[in-house]
Amino acid sequence: MTTVAAIAAVTIPRPASADEPVTGDGYCDYVEGVASAQRALKVAPQVFTELGYIEQSVASTNPDVQGNGLRLLAGLKYQVTGLYEGSVLQDRASADCRRHQALEQVRGETQYRALDARVQVLDAAIAEADKLLATLTADLDARRTTAQEATATRLRVEELRQLSTDTHNQMSALPKPGAGGDLSGALTAFQRADDQVEDAEGKQRWIQAFDVNLRAGLDAFLDRSPNPAPYFAVMTIGINLGALFQGGGNERAAAGRRRLVRSGHDPLAVDATVERLKAIVEAEALRLEQTATLEADLKRQHDTLAKVGSEESKRYRQTVWFDWIKVKAEHAYLDAHLAALKQVLGG
Repeated sequence: MTTVAAIAAVTIPRPASADEPVTGDGYCDYVEGVASAQRALKVAPQVFTELGYIEQSVASTNPDVQGNGLRLLAGLKYQVTGLYEGSVLQDRASADCRRHQALEQVRGETQYRALDARVQVLDAAIAEADKLLATLTADLDARRTTAQEATATRLRVEELRQLSTDTHNQMSALPKPGAGGDLSGALTAFQRADDQVEDAEGKQRWIQAFDVNLRAGLDAFLDRSPNPAPYFAVMTIGINLGALFQGGGNERAAAGRRRLVRSGHDPLAVDATVERLKAIVEAEALRLEQTATLEADLKRQHDTLAKVGSEESKRYRQTVWFDWIKVKAEHAYLDAHLAALKQVLGG
């Protein structure tokens, strides 16, 4: 009994505190918390008791004692294989957490960087747009412009504000880039973590073939004279022979999962495959060239109109300026997104 109590003291996990710091988006806290709760049951001993006229079994700890009296069985039962099961549960949760974090880098942080580049252009332009709007209001009061032109400008300013607000809202739903900001290897990290999840699940399937239990406690007949040695300690070992034929199935499952994840047919990994990321890079590289050309053309028109100086050219220059800002923001988005995706892919 002393041995079981010592094992229990060492293996029973510390209860999770509600004051522990919350990290990330909650996914890792969720999977690791579930694993910790399940592990608590796997590694802790079980208290058992039986009281009554208990039939003496063939495998009884006291086979010579006649079982025709009021009997008490009480003690601790410890599943030794639970130590391994609890460790595997924790390993799987840690791998699942790493897989989630890597996937968020691949599809979340890359998008966040692109949106951040866009919103920086828009927010800087809104300050300039407010100045244009103030000047336009003064011109309207002095009757140097029409109400229609003033309304059109206000609508363009409102469009920039709406674009900025929408971008900020999209960013709020995405994970912020971590410290250091290096995304290289994120795709490989995701695939490696997914392999580790399957490896842990294979170990969980394998350990189910083994059952090693240690029982220790009191075995006494209450309506008889005291037994000088009423204590017992028994270890039982059970092995399912199916374990001999399980290896091939686990290897096939691991190989199939690797192909599924890397092919993109797994719904979880649809945005984390080399082929898909390369396709996105190729499409956005073409768009980046197109927006660069359009941005340069609009900037040239704006600078040319600034030299003319007439009221008509001034109004048209403002229209061109708003179009240039929108194209410039899109170009910044594509440039940042491409840079992040190439970092994920490794260059």
